[in-house]
Amino acid sequence: MSSHKVSNGQFFFIIFVAIASLSFFSVPSQLIGKVKQDLWLSMALGTVIDIYVASILYWLGLQYTGKSMVQYTNEIMGFVGKIINLIFLLFFLGVMITAMWIFSDFLSRSFMPDTPRIIFSITMTVCAGCAASKGIQSIARLSQIMGVLMLVASVILFASSIPHLHLDYLLPQFENGVMPALKGSIYPGSWFGICIIMGMLMPHMSQPKQVLKVKALAVILGASVMTLYLLYSIAVMGPYMAEQFENPIYILSRIAQFIIFERIEVLLLLIFISGSFITISTLYYSLTVGAAQLFNSRSHKPWIYAFGAVIVFSPVFPYSQHSFIVEKYLSIWFPLVALAIEGGLTTLILIIALVRRKAQA
Repeated sequence: MSSHKVSNGQFFFIIFVAIASLSFFSVPSQLIGKVKQDLWLSMALGTVIDIYVASILYWLGLQYTGKSMVQYTNEIMGFVGKIINLIFLLFFLGVMITAMWIFSDFLSRSFMPDTPRIIFSITMTVCAGCAASKGIQSIARLSQIMGVLMLVASVILFASSIPHLHLDYLLPQFENGVMPALKGSIYPGSWFGICIIMGMLMPHMSQPKQVLKVKALAVILGASVMTLYLLYSIAVMGPYMAEQFENPIYILSRIAQFIIFERIEVLLLLIFISGSFITISTLYYSLTVGAAQLFNSRSHKPWIYAFGAVIVFSPVFPYSQHSFIVEKYLSIWFPLVALAIEGGLTTLILIIALVRRKAQA
């Protein structure tokens, strides 16, 4: 496994790209319809949830220097730690399957309807698997390029959308009280929380004591950019029209025109697809390295093939976008299970670690 270290800047863009790409494909359809113009509060609370989890992983990472989340969980929890680690790995796998399905479904519906969805998943899985086999350093370098491009494209889209804004669409605030926004925070919170991959990356950091600061800044920037995307979508189309679209951010990019250039949605989509590649590659690396550590494998590379065989078929699983099961899964089951794992299990590990340290003192 790679011994190369990840710089603070590279880690910053890994997290920023993950937050932005996951939000682009996963959050809009869930959040706008339920929270509308109050979604900024949901996004802010989701950010707080993620920083809380990051604080736990940061403390654990410093106490168990050089060890990944899988390794120190085994040390802290003993046999129970193996069960918890298996849950973490299955969660990573479930996230990858869900993200791959959403990604493939979106491209098929909005961009290339005549292309079988499995083609998208095969292409992404093969590319992400190759990146994961090369190690986290290769992924980190690419994330710097894609992160800058994502920021530049976002600034261009925001500027070119200004003539189409109707700020009155953002009013009134809290028309139905604050509870819808509070309940809606589980959607960004659950997807942002996927950045518990920090626990797998921290041993590779060149400056581990700076990780929490870098992570918090990346999450805040990513959440802020995506909040602006969502608010722009509402301010241009109105809350009731925006909620009708599967991905209102994509529709917003089709409306905008930059100077004499049209169809800038193609450029934006390519950038966010590349961002998804970074995110899935990082998850892939974390999943396979974690499996290798849990089962004492000599290399994580054989696990790339094993998990890839499952991930590649995610778009052809027996459900559709409009089925009852998928709606329940994306709106209830996934957010609740994700938060229970991201926040609940990490908090449990922290408590047990503190108790053990006190007992040994």
